[in-house]
Amino acid sequence: MKRVDENPPARFPARPIDQAQDPWWIAKVKPRQEKALAFDFIKADIEYYLPMVVHVTRRKDNNKPRKSVLPLFSGYISFCGSIPVAKGIYKTGRVVSVIEIKYQQRFVDELTQVYQALELGAVLEPVTSVYTPGTSVSIVAGPLRGLTGVIARIQDAQRLVLSVTGLGHASMSIDASMVKPL
Repeated sequence: MKRVDENPPARFPARPIDQAQDPWWIAKVKPRQEKALAFDFIKADIEYYLPMVVHVTRRKDNNKPRKSVLPLFSGYISFCGSIPVAKGIYKTGRVVSVIEIKYQQRFVDELTQVYQALELGAVLEPVTSVYTPGTSVSIVAGPLRGLTGVIARIQDAQRLVLSVTGLGHASMSIDASMVKPL
């Protein structure tokens, strides 16, 4: 595992997203190859953007914090280049496919928002599950661990209202990170 300071830069070269000369592409990479491909891009002088976030976990043996730098969009890295550059990155052995961006300006605007938010120190987290009302879920953390229910409504981005069937119906508000779909 790399130390936090041994990771590639999120943006190469260090300039705003909208100043790129060539069109943007997305490379779908093999599992856990995003940062290695970023280092390959630096060697090949290919412009890229790989937004990363610091994730802190606790070790089980001594409860010390462990920091990891993870890609915000796992499995993907955005890069600039011409068609030959896009096709040439398969030689790294890390790329599964290359996705062409049809609406360049919209993509640049959206990527710029992510770039600016991270540069200003905003805490972004990858969304792992998208819930909709009617989804059956199980509570996996907290004192209610093991209960199952159905999502009645989504109160905001962080809280779900869970309807639990038992002695009738009851509902409670629960943090989205404490449940998983069944």
